Amino acid sequence: MLDKIPGIINYAVVNAEDGAIKEVKGSSTAPLGDLTAFFSSAAEVIKNTLSLGEINFVSLCYGANRLIIFLHNGKYIGIEVEREENPREFIARVKEQLIAPQERVKEEIKEVKPPPPPPPPPKAEIQLSRSINSKLMQINLLVEEFGSGGKKSHWIEILNQGLGIIATDILPMVGIINDKMEFKQTPPQEKEDDIVQILRTLIDFLVKKAVEEMGSSQARVKVQSVIEKMKQT
Repeated sequence: MLDKIPGIINYAVVNAEDGAIKEVKGSSTAPLGDLTAFFSSAAEVIKNTLSLGEINFVSLCYGANRLIIFLHNGKYIGIEVEREENPREFIARVKEQLIAPQERVKEEIKEVKPPPPPPPPPKAEIQLSRSINSKLMQINLLVEEFGSGGKKSHWIEILNQGLGIIATDILPMVGIINDKMEFKQTPPQEKEDDIVQILRTLIDFLVKKAVEEMGSSQARVKVQSVIEKMKQT
């Protein structure tokens, strides 16, 4: 990078920790590596001995050229320029060139966060008539009552069987959500009577299955329990 910066004739790079010469470029008559290592070390000694505080750079003139030494990222950089160059201004230009590529790389590798997903569209309110809602509630209460004692999933399967056999006309409108039969959309008003009849047939299907599995007496008790719950709503 240094050899691409206009105005730099030659340069040397020295490790600030141990004074090792890392790089020397150009064909200067002066030993740039040794000069950079020596005067950077001498500047540190003078600074510490005289408590001068921070030394920003060292500038040496010889012949038609000038050697400017400054610290950058743990390395002393010695650059040979024309004698007339202003050291402070030239260092500022060099540091700008040295820093800019690093910042561009950081921007390129910086993780680009995808924009947040758009919010879901508002859920349409589902409106059920009193008759449909009553039958739907009765179906869910029957499944809950018949499935008590750890058999809920078994009765959800039976409900799904009944839907596939009896309720094919309303299957696009209904589904099992959180172990309950629910309408996913508002049923057409003109189909209300047909839907109520389908739900009534589905109730009969569930009761018959309960009689088959647990006997008429126990099934009757559970149906009566559902009726009592319906009265309380």
